[in-house]
Amino acid sequence: MDKIPSDEIPAISSTLRWEEVSLPESISEADLDQIIFSVMTSRLQKTAMVVGKAAERCKELDLPINAEILGARIGALAESDRIDGAGDLRKWRHSEVRLKD
Repeated sequence: MDKIPSDEIPAISSTLRWEEVSLPESISEADLDQIIFSVMTSRLQKTAMVVGKAAERCKELDLPINAEILGARIGALAESDRIDGAGDLRKWRHSEVRLKD
């Protein structure tokens, strides 16, 4: 299947690093990881889709977590080898993530 060429220049969606994030006391890293893992599959998905689905879930749960924080956590999960990532995960629309097998 041929990919449709895109004129879009891959741009960094967020430069926020996990080390720079300060979570509200009511939310732990484990809580955030559970939300992220719940919207991921074992197939590669665009990072933007995973961030969007996780952000929607946070909104449903009335958690004060934005997409940038989720993106930073996804990057940290990939760096720590807890999920698989393909591409520069700061470029959400031009990278992909999946659960480890």
